[in-house]
Amino acid sequence: MMQKFTSTFLCFLFLGWLVAQPCGTNNSSVCSPPDANLPYGFGDINNIPCAIKGQYYYHTISFKMYETFSFLGQNISVDSIEFVSITNLPCGLCWAANRTEKRYKKNENGCIVFAGTTNDPSGQYKLAITLRAWINNNPQPISVPPNLTDQAGIKLFVRVKNDPQSNCPAVDTSSGFQGNLTANTGCPVSVRDITVPVTDISISPNPMTDNAYVTFQSTASGTATINIFDLAGKTVRSYTLSVKAGNNIDVIHREGMIAGAYFYSLTFNGSSATRHFIITD
Repeated sequence: MMQKFTSTFLCFLFLGWLVAQPCGTNNSSVCSPPDANLPYGFGDINNIPCAIKGQYYYHTISFKMYETFSFLGQNISVDSIEFVSITNLPCGLCWAANRTEKRYKKNENGCIVFAGTTNDPSGQYKLAITLRAWINNNPQPISVPPNLTDQAGIKLFVRVKNDPQSNCPAVDTSSGFQGNLTANTGCPVSVRDITVPVTDISISPNPMTDNAYVTFQSTASGTATINIFDLAGKTVRSYTLSVKAGNNIDVIHREGMIAGAYFYSLTFNGSSATRHFIITD
């Protein structure tokens, strides 16, 4: 009897491992993208089925990596894009890609799996997507945080409903992702929640002609690293900034920067935030 119970238990454990296997795994066994000529992007996000509260969810999204996209009024040429992280999923769900390095060349097909069981409230969950992009034939990638990914038009949603008979909440794309330094997953990490050391980052005036002021709030003191780079990913300025708990101000001096679009990247206590600004003559 004990042997039969043990065999049955191991069987269920193995089957459970097979079902849960995509979480934390990125390789070709996760999913297989179609060979068809897909449209660019992730297709109609309204066609992504709802997760049902308390029931196991498994869905594959196939996509075709962009060749170009418009950002800040400029057409950007894509060489390849890597998915660094996807957060803000309902608690209990995770994601995995069909490629270990999660990097896809322009015009390549790929797929992402979302799987798990959630007991989060019904509604729409706007995913926070962090990317690393190789663009405009530049060998150095640029980091694209969720707020900029959203502005580039790359948006994904997971919706949850209470039971099979309920209607799936409608997708609302009118509001962009409003995350700060890191996307809050809303889920506990170990025995504590994720904390964000720097919030409320803003640049004013934007566009700027001479100088601009960066204001932000911090929950800690220390030294931050500031990098300013252009659309091609070239660093045009790099320096350190003393940060105090509370209100902080930094100044962007134009000095030698030509008119155009730039990124202001602040790295502090293991987190990074990026904001874009424009210089005009």
